Amino acid sequence: MMFRLFADYPPVNREAWCFIMKNYKDYNLEDFLLDDSFRLWITRQDGSTSDLWERIAREYPDKKVIMQQAGDLIRSWKAHSAGVSDSELEEQVQRILETTTSKQPEQKPVTMLSRWFAMAAAVAVVGFGIGWYAWTGSPEKHTAVAYSDYVAKTSLPMKEMINTSNNIMLLTLPEGSKVKLHPKGRISYPAQFVHDKKREVYLSGEAFFDVVKDAQNPFFVYANGLVTRVLGTSFRVKTTSTNVEVLVSSGRVSVLPIKDIDHPGDHNAELLLTPNQQAIFSVKDHLISKSITNMPLELIKPDPEDGFVFENQPVSKIFSALEKVYGIPIIYDASVMENCSLRVELSHEPFFVKLDVITQTIGAAYRVSDGQVIVTSEGCN
Repeated sequence: MMFRLFADYPPVNREAWCFIMKNYKDYNLEDFLLDDSFRLWITRQDGSTSDLWERIAREYPDKKVIMQQAGDLIRSWKAHSAGVSDSELEEQVQRILETTTSKQPEQKPVTMLSRWFAMAAAVAVVGFGIGWYAWTGSPEKHTAVAYSDYVAKTSLPMKEMINTSNNIMLLTLPEGSKVKLHPKGRISYPAQFVHDKKREVYLSGEAFFDVVKDAQNPFFVYANGLVTRVLGTSFRVKTTSTNVEVLVSSGRVSVLPIKDIDHPGDHNAELLLTPNQQAIFSVKDHLISKSITNMPLELIKPDPEDGFVFENQPVSKIFSALEKVYGIPIIYDASVMENCSLRVELSHEPFFVKLDVITQTIGAAYRVSDGQVIVTSEGCN
């Protein structure tokens, strides 16, 4: 499945481009990890293929989450394994893949996560709290013009905070909500913060919000064409010149294009997000897509006695355990997969690695759509 696209290839027309790209639609996490061109791009050793990888993400939006996850793991590995060559990296990945090639339930328990994956996943989760990374690997301009327009339209006296440092700025809003404002970020809010039964802030850049619950006064974040509404929860909002991304850490969050607030009959239904889900809003076409975060966190602890250790258990029980712990719906045909069972030990692996192990072991496949996982299978004998 692996192949390269070299920078010195001659220009191609759209038909030829589509022919070249068609293999990427089947790429999974391991394919990206093993693709030397992708690894060089992620580690900024080769910028000549930036257009290629950015276009792949646009052509196949369902691959964005996988690209994020692969990029996170590669960056973490590189950051904590100085002096390790690409060939050694590939050997590590190949060794991991070998543990998932067998589809026989009688095999010994699968332990996909090697020391390399464990370290990379731990760094990704601890370093960013909720596994939030920009997949492009390159900074984009913040939307100061749009932000200024929103603030200028308000008739109330405003307070503004700008983070000119290189560190996250910790803010406390008048009613007690906490904000972690990232470098170059800007946030404005009315001096009389709670008014007209609303709490409203305007954001440019990136910030993490931990909102005090107040059902009588909902909390609104206005950012580059998108409004995020909560009653009391924690979530992250990030604006770029092209997108607004909202990622939920706890509670429930609803998002809606700002242009639709005053025209309820013209807009799409308000999109509801739950923990481990994210929304990406396109500034250009005002469309919102819902997906799963690149590194879902455990919302509850697994059963302390069994954890994620299954001895010849039906796959339905394993999927049910994943749903319970991560809060992510897993859709599959129970009648087709009723004979699928496996022995598997999954302890500290990230969600998508667990999913890779399970589906590859029983010969199934999955895709992410609208914030849920859809598993397809031809069944098991």
